[in-house]
Amino acid sequence: MAKYLSAKEFRQQLPRIAEYLEQWREIVVVKRSKPLFKVVAFEDNPSDLLDRAAAVADSTQPSLEEISRIVHQLRRA
Repeated sequence: MAKYLSAKEFRQQLPRIAEYLEQWREIVVVKRSKPLFKVVAFEDNPSDLLDRAAAVADSTQPSLEEISRIVHQLRRA
């Protein structure tokens, strides 16, 4: 679960943000009750977008390679 801080609280508590990230894993900074940005803990095993996409792949949808092949065929036509 995320910890919510106002922009002012975020500035004031900046030295403790690392401690908060260890505990909460993410911090959402809000301004006027609207989310402004999110700070997340660094992953030990960072992965790129394609690795993440492969991890949640839907077998009913075409693969990225298949989509790429179709796009190239359409461009040639």
